Amino acid sequence: MSVGYVNLDPGADILPYKADFDIRRYVNVRDVMKKYGLGPNGAFIKCADLMLEDLERIIAGIDSVKSEYVIVDTPGQMELFVFRRSGPTIIDGLRSLGFPIAVVVFDPSLAGSPVDIAALKLMTTVVQLRLNVDSVPVLNKVDLPSSSEVAKVLESSKDLLEALRYEEGLSADLAQALMTVLEDYRQASRLVKVSALQGTGLEELYDILHEVYCTCGDLT
Repeated sequence: MSVGYVNLDPGADILPYKADFDIRRYVNVRDVMKKYGLGPNGAFIKCADLMLEDLERIIAGIDSVKSEYVIVDTPGQMELFVFRRSGPTIIDGLRSLGFPIAVVVFDPSLAGSPVDIAALKLMTTVVQLRLNVDSVPVLNKVDLPSSSEVAKVLESSKDLLEALRYEEGLSADLAQALMTVLEDYRQASRLVKVSALQGTGLEELYDILHEVYCTCGDLT
């Protein structure tokens, strides 16, 4: 199996891989800050707009990566890729090259309460809605002791709803109502648990991506 790597983060200083296509060849946050007199946030937004203007060259660059699987590393700030027009437009362009699938990586440190976990579950659905692609939820750092309880509640809607019943306040009520609705519309999927540090769970991630791609597996 051959794997290609694409970096679409114009602000990345260091990449833990060798990119076969790197957006920083054409759009770089530091250069944009200097050229347009912008701060970091404004430069990231400007970069997203510039990527749209250079869409054909970006799609052609990704197409030049001749591998069975191509991993596209998007900006870590979801508001830049998922919520701005550049992300969905780039994904639409990728459809002409293959079958794009979104991998949504969760950090257990962000799940300090049942309401937080409900918000994480919603993010997978938001990515699916905005990018119009199948989204696979992945819990990283499962080597941490705190991750086991987070994984249990993320995997079981019943456990999450039960935990939310003991929470107080408007946020808890809203989260409970949203999780109930989400059960009626969520895609069939299962949580993949990995440790980037130890390299565990990656085989399961590969398996579920293959199931989504070939539509021959049972994602539940």
